[in-house]
Formats: sequence, structure tokens, C-alpha cells
Amino acid sequence: MRKRGLLPAGLLLFLSAGLLARVPSGFPGKTPRQGQSERPKFYALQVVFEKKVQNAKDSLSAPDGRYAEILAGGQLVVLMGNKLYPFPIFGGEPLGGYGQPDSGSVVGKGEADFGLEGWLPMQDTQNKQHYAWIPLGLSVSGFCLWPIYNMGVDMIRITNIGTKSLFVDAVIGYSGEAKRR
Repeated sequence: MRKRGLLPAGLLLFLSAGLLARVPSGFPGKTPRQGQSERPKFYALQVVFEKKVQNAKDSLSAPDGRYAEILAGGQLVVLMGNKLYPFPIFGGEPLGGYGQPDSGSVVGKGEADFGLEGWLPMQDTQNKQHYAWIPLGLSVSGFCLWPIYNMGVDMIRITNIGTKSLFVDAVIGYSGEAKRR
């Protein structure tokens, strides 16, 4: 039987669907559900680049009800307080026991039509390392790095691809072991 190849193919199909799906209204990942495991959090610490953004620094640190406004066609690049890693999918327990596959989430309000990318190291055909913006997979509760990338990322780019302003309160990264509530 060839069941071994179905799991990786199914996983890649699931993750690629997250790239194609748009967040229909609002932002994913606002609060964990009751009984859901909670991992330690860290936040964006510095604005690295902004284009067509008002109050960019309001997207830094923990959610506080103050929002950076990314205008249509605008971009916001933030440096995280720690590196985000792909969720563990291989091992003894499904999803490494985290109970959720997300590497992080974006807290915002209003309609959300945005692109989300990480600044990741890549190797070209001559084995020279360079960096490139790689799309992050969107999920119902946040975003994740592709499991094929085993290195971390600490720079996140949010691009407003919609026609209305995008309001971002915080960018949250998850790390460490899950804590049961």
C-alpha cells in the first residue's frame, strides 16, 4: 500500500488552500477557545518598513486597542521579539501536542484582505544563501510557516491588498510548550 505518500501530499494541499483562501470578514486568531491549550506569546517589537501606514507603532507589543492603519496598497514590516517556527507535525503526538498548528496571529479589526509573508533564508541553485519573502499560510485562528521550512523567521510583512483600510493592533508569535488552561 502507498499510504505513506498520502499524508505529505494531503498536508501540502491543506496548507496551499490556506494561501488561496481569503479571510472573509475580520481577522483570525482573536482569542483561544475555552479548554484550548495556550502557548507562550511574544509580539512585534519594531517597525522595519512602512508604506502608506498611519500610526505604524500602534501595531507593536501586546494588543491594546490602538491600531496601525494600513491604507489600500500599503505595507507594514515588523520585527518580532523572537523567531517564529513551523508548527511540529511529525512526532509522537499530532501537532506536537500544541492543540493548534499556528505559528502566530494578527490581531485587527474590520474587513481583512491582506497578504502575509515572512523573510526567510533560501538557497539558490549554486547553494548560495539569500533571503526572500515567502507567503505564510493563513488558518482560521492565525497563520503558520510551511513545515518544509525548518528555520525561524522574525520579520513579518503585512500587505493590504484590499480597497479599504486594514487595522492592525498586534502581531503575535507563539513559542514553547502548550500550557493547559
